[in-house]
Amino acid sequence: MKRSTLLRRLMILSIVFEEIYFLLITIIYIFRPAFYSKALISVFDLNSEIPPNSPDTALVITLYGGVVLYFILWFIMKLLMDTDSDPLFMGVVTLLVLPVSQVVYIYMYRRTQRILIREGQETFAFHMMNFTVMNYCGWANIAAFIFLMMAYAVARQKHADLA
Repeated sequence: MKRSTLLRRLMILSIVFEEIYFLLITIIYIFRPAFYSKALISVFDLNSEIPPNSPDTALVITLYGGVVLYFILWFIMKLLMDTDSDPLFMGVVTLLVLPVSQVVYIYMYRRTQRILIREGQETFAFHMMNFTVMNYCGWANIAAFIFLMMAYAVARQKHADLA
């Protein structure tokens, strides 16, 4: 397989996984359909009422800010890939953004949980399970960054062969 074909496929896989993450986070945290809430209560055997959906604004901004940052990195990587430029700087930035974003997400989940503990034990238990599911959805975000790093490696090798 040619490098340019491999590069395009990795970039497409990366964007697909980020879109999956974006969709899951939007459905679970912003819209939170009734069937999801009822399934969460039955799967985790919670004995609570479904709390009203009122997403924490700071957590929403953090989650969507991370998605926007990913799209900016993806777009710049795509430009570097199309112009056959050296993607070294973008690779370093992407490698640093992945762990930083995960640490910030975990910090914001815990911060939001500390705020939600005031609403009562039952509501807090529901939100803890909801955040657990959201953490599992975060694997799609990690997969997107991994595919982006793989595309970086192919682009870096392609640039090295051209030089």
